[in-house]
Amino acid sequence: MHSLNGRRRSIWVADFETTTDPDDCRVWGWGIADIEMPDDVAVGTDIASFIRRVADSDKTIYFHNLKFDGAFIIDYLFRSGYAHTSERNVRRGRFSTLISSMGMFYSIKVHWKNGRETEFRDSLKKLPMSVANVAHAFNQTESKGEIDYETFRPVGHDLTAEEADYIRRDVAIIANAIRVQTDEGMSRLTVGADSLAQFKTMTGKKKFDRLFPVLSADVDAQIRRAYRGGFTYADPRAKGKIVGPGRVFDVNSLYPSVMFDRALPHGVPEPFIGEPGHVPGHPLSIIHLTFTAKLKPNHIPCIQIKGSSRFTETEYQTDIKEPVTISCTNIDLALWEEHYDLHVVEFHGGWAFKAATGIFSEYITKWMQVKETTHGGLRVIAKLFLNSLYGKFATNPDVTPKVPIMGDDNIVRLVTGPEETREPVYTAMGAFITAYARDVTIRAAQHHYDDFLYADTDSLHLLGTGVPDTLDVHPSRLGAWKHEYDFTSAVFARAKCYTELKANGELETHIAGLPDSIASMVRFEHYRTGHTFHGKLMPVRVPGGIVLQPTSFQLQV
Repeated sequence: MHSLNGRRRSIWVADFETTTDPDDCRVWGWGIADIEMPDDVAVGTDIASFIRRVADSDKTIYFHNLKFDGAFIIDYLFRSGYAHTSERNVRRGRFSTLISSMGMFYSIKVHWKNGRETEFRDSLKKLPMSVANVAHAFNQTESKGEIDYETFRPVGHDLTAEEADYIRRDVAIIANAIRVQTDEGMSRLTVGADSLAQFKTMTGKKKFDRLFPVLSADVDAQIRRAYRGGFTYADPRAKGKIVGPGRVFDVNSLYPSVMFDRALPHGVPEPFIGEPGHVPGHPLSIIHLTFTAKLKPNHIPCIQIKGSSRFTETEYQTDIKEPVTISCTNIDLALWEEHYDLHVVEFHGGWAFKAATGIFSEYITKWMQVKETTHGGLRVIAKLFLNSLYGKFATNPDVTPKVPIMGDDNIVRLVTGPEETREPVYTAMGAFITAYARDVTIRAAQHHYDDFLYADTDSLHLLGTGVPDTLDVHPSRLGAWKHEYDFTSAVFARAKCYTELKANGELETHIAGLPDSIASMVRFEHYRTGHTFHGKLMPVRVPGGIVLQPTSFQLQV
């Protein structure tokens, strides 16, 4: 059960099926089920009947991609005389939204005119995978169905048995999964928030507050400049070529592994001037420095420059001739000094931190044990808890929202709302965890430089066969490299863009932003010809909600 304004609400899952005609955008089918009775799915054929159904009692309702389905709800609310509000307590006849500055939907709260209240939430923030993958991961007997989305369905169309079953499956799959999460106490808006709540409970509030004091906005902003993501890199020696045979290794729980046994920051940091390393009892540093750098021969580049017109943010630099000023952790700096001829023009000081190992050991041990000893839903939850916690520490305190308005063209638009901030958690933790994770992957790639082809955060793709003696390989041990599969041939075009022919004959293609249905059609020759694929669906806002319109994607090396 959830509560809104102190009132208890039951938890439901719903799904919309909508038309694809921009001149006739509407809901033609819907389904809804209480998670306590996930297979008892009620269905209907228009949004008005859906609203009548949900407004009959206080509910929390999950949609799997609220950004899409919520567009139809907001459109309906505006057209029905409801006003948007930014007030915390939503008054009767109004609704509020929680939409990030990047347009990510988290919730829509409605106080219906009859006095009932509903909060619509995004189950994709709790289960970050497709409906089909949810069914598989949770070992459900139900599987996702198929229908023809392009079939014309006029107003008043009665659902066919096939359509009703398709909707029922989608709702039941997510409802069963949300019920498992709810039974485990996962009541927050996102799995990251659930993870942090779980860690706080295990740690205790007093200890958590002592370890991770709230820092000022200015100090947090300085530390945040050192926060970076994973290492993803296609080696130019193989770029665009058909190579192979090869093998792929993934770290078993990379982020949890460095959280488990690395020295991590805590407490109030001490400012320092000039070079790092001179604050007693504070071995970790966030460093601000100006430097030039030239990559050493036979070394993998690992410096990215963000926020500069002189550099492409996604590229790793090989020759920085003009001095640049950036921030990094001392873990990053040590790695850069090994890979580059680095000339520091000036150290501008920074922040020094106390360090401790074992901060997360109890949490990691608990969820690793669950992951290794259970199957289905509990194993999924364990993996989510293991991989979602670190990012929550670096949550951006700038939470200025987008808010919906009804435009003069009768289309709902999102505009920037009033500036809003919240307290940071402890950004330095996110900065050091990701730095240690990059360090693991980059050092392993460099150690196998002669065979290195590609890396993506926690994976290595190496030329050759067999398991190298120099890599710690184990199928499940925390922090070891798992031998995922072998491939007979592959093409690595760039970061997040490659295809491998696995030894079992399956093609494995990963192209950022390309749906699996289209990626499955990619062949090696398409990289050479710059093949154009059709059918990638792009959301377009129109009166009534959103339509998904097909567009083209050209494969470029």
